[in-house]
Amino acid sequence: MKRTLDVLVVGGGIAGMSFATQLADLMGDRPLRIRLLRKTPAQVSCSYAAQGGVAAALHGADSVERHVADTLMVGAGRNDRAVVELVVRDGPALVDGLLGLGARFDADAGGRLHLAREGGHSVARVVHHQDSTGAELVRVLGERMANTSSIALLDGWRAVDLLLSKETAVPRCLGLRALHLGTRTLFDLHADVVVLATGGAGQVYAHTTNPAGATGDGIAMALRARAAVRDMAFVQFHPTALYTGGLGQAFLVSEAVRGAGARLLEYDGSPLMDGKHPMGDLAPRNVVARAIHRAIQRSGQAHVWLDVSPIGMARFAKEFPAIDRRCDELGIVPGRDLVPVAPAAHYLCGGIATDDHGRTGMPGLLAVGECAGSGLHGADRLASNSLLEALVVPRRAAATLAAISGPVKEVKDPESLRQHVASRAPEPIHRALQDLRHAMSTHVGIVRCHDGLRVALRVIAQCERVIAPMRSRRRWSQELFDLRDLVCVARAITEAALAEPESVGTHYLVRGRSRGASAYLPETRPGPAPTFSVPGTDRSLPADRPQHE
Repeated sequence: MKRTLDVLVVGGGIAGMSFATQLADLMGDRPLRIRLLRKTPAQVSCSYAAQGGVAAALHGADSVERHVADTLMVGAGRNDRAVVELVVRDGPALVDGLLGLGARFDADAGGRLHLAREGGHSVARVVHHQDSTGAELVRVLGERMANTSSIALLDGWRAVDLLLSKETAVPRCLGLRALHLGTRTLFDLHADVVVLATGGAGQVYAHTTNPAGATGDGIAMALRARAAVRDMAFVQFHPTALYTGGLGQAFLVSEAVRGAGARLLEYDGSPLMDGKHPMGDLAPRNVVARAIHRAIQRSGQAHVWLDVSPIGMARFAKEFPAIDRRCDELGIVPGRDLVPVAPAAHYLCGGIATDDHGRTGMPGLLAVGECAGSGLHGADRLASNSLLEALVVPRRAAATLAAISGPVKEVKDPESLRQHVASRAPEPIHRALQDLRHAMSTHVGIVRCHDGLRVALRVIAQCERVIAPMRSRRRWSQELFDLRDLVCVARAITEAALAEPESVGTHYLVRGRSRGASAYLPETRPGPAPTFSVPGTDRSLPADRPQHE
């Protein structure tokens, strides 16, 4: 049998797709098999939902040095400066490459790219496609994958655990145990190299911009395999998720909306960010999220307002069509009506410890994208650096792997364990998941205190006790795997937070009892709203009054 380099990529978002396509290009005619596993189609991923864009220093008023400085400022100096410089330096060439692949970034009639400004950026530097940049990049990379014979796309697979060697002092990753969701059957998939590109763990919180599949699978598997993690205390909450009164996945209102002129208002209509930070509404996300959190606590209401009237209705609909459509579905007319917004868990700044080439320290295991902790983001992420990282680091990882001389072993077909899992989990699993999300949102959210963090650890321990008796194969289910991974990641986040004695970045400590996010996690929906006048304007603006069920 012909010897082939066998690579298993876990995760079908932009980081995984970027790695797979780049490796295929670099390998040329050398024997290669790439299997890309994903739970759901790319259209259900965090990548696809990404609105903002790719941060890159492209014009004369900007520079790589300035982009680096902004990244370090937002990250509170907890970044790995060498990684920041490498990733930021690659930004301009990356954008050129994407244009060459057919990416339809917004530009003027003369072809000059439109650059948006987002929170924490000192200048406009975000290349974007309307407010759907993630969807555009998924389209471009998806077309490349479809035309690459060495890449096999395996839909409907959920990673469960890494397969490790046992004969060496330092374990080597040999592949992956995975659940085929269609048949509910477990398989062992062997590979020379496993690349984790599984995204974040937003589902550990009750209110998140992340889709249902963001259960921290890759990070949890790495933790169980004793791989190192870093910066796990730093969870970014996006300040402006569209408030609808429900839990689960929240619809993001891009920071670029504020970059275009929208203003945050207190519930009573007064400017929210005035006097709170020199950058005002475009302050770093952790600053704005805390300001909104405090405003919500003061008012006793579940949200604040975003006033997009400075942009104008026509311009808003043109530049932010996806947000405009979602508002329309909810009966909100941006520019005429104020848009209700509240913070939501958005991005894990840390993850599996890697270098700038995605190497984890465990032979045979790479990690890229949000599940990786490369040190780029530090204690908070600069807006739109995530897509930059999801494109730059996988390319560097692919280049390193392609430079390896020769394949490692013969290709092996998947081995079925002849083990099926249950179609539904028992009720204790669902209750434990609800308890976990409530505890994390209340005690390990935007505002924290040490007593609250200890309360969260007790809830996590209770969830672990629920899981323990269900480890028998007869009681396995997809929901059990989800809970197991979320509990694992929740413990890592909470223990890391307890180990941080001072406030830094997204980790904000207060004395006494933290009130968490419970104020804007009601089981209500906004009802018919009266109007009130905002001082300094002659407009009537809707004021929300939740309708209790």
